[in-house]
Amino acid sequence: MSNNSSSNYHHGNLREELLTQAEKHLLDGGVNELSLRALAREIGVSQTAPYRHFKDKNALLAALATEGFSRLLEVLNSASTDDPIDDLMKLGIAYVHFAQENTEIFRLMFGPVLLPRKQYTELFAAGREAFYHVQSIIERGAKMGVFGKDDIPSMAHTAWAGVHGVATLILDHGDSFGYYHDLESQAEKSLRIIVEGLKYHPPVSAPAA
Repeated sequence: MSNNSSSNYHHGNLREELLTQAEKHLLDGGVNELSLRALAREIGVSQTAPYRHFKDKNALLAALATEGFSRLLEVLNSASTDDPIDDLMKLGIAYVHFAQENTEIFRLMFGPVLLPRKQYTELFAAGREAFYHVQSIIERGAKMGVFGKDDIPSMAHTAWAGVHGVATLILDHGDSFGYYHDLESQAEKSLRIIVEGLKYHPPVSAPAA
């Protein structure tokens, strides 16, 4: 098949094919191994064709990270029940499993490659949507009298930071994080402590003059 016919054939789904191939490269060799021109050769389109969809490699990576947040949100939504404490526990476990099963995408979503994220509108919005999912659970729990009510956004940030920390420790330091317990049990214990801490939110003291 000639390059022209191949380019025409792939025109309708080129963006999706680029993302699929990029994810494969990400899993195999990391961010540095990605190249729009190399991806174009693999797919069988002209080397300029990818630039119709992505202005550069980082734009492609941002789209890949955005897709990662969409997958994460699907996982978090599947953990929803009617109990805010149970919700946060299930959310935390789901978050940890997502990080373990999608490690390279997870690192791309939260790592330094795409900073500052506000320059990638869709990526920034996807990240905020995932955060608001956490915040909505805490808001519901506060209305039910389960969690404190002083500063719900800060509580949501704290919960997110704790869950993310557990996930990151498992990925980067699993040998020490799970020293006394298996990783699953240790993750659940750590997440339980985080969730229990949200039941009481002490007032923040004013900074000293």
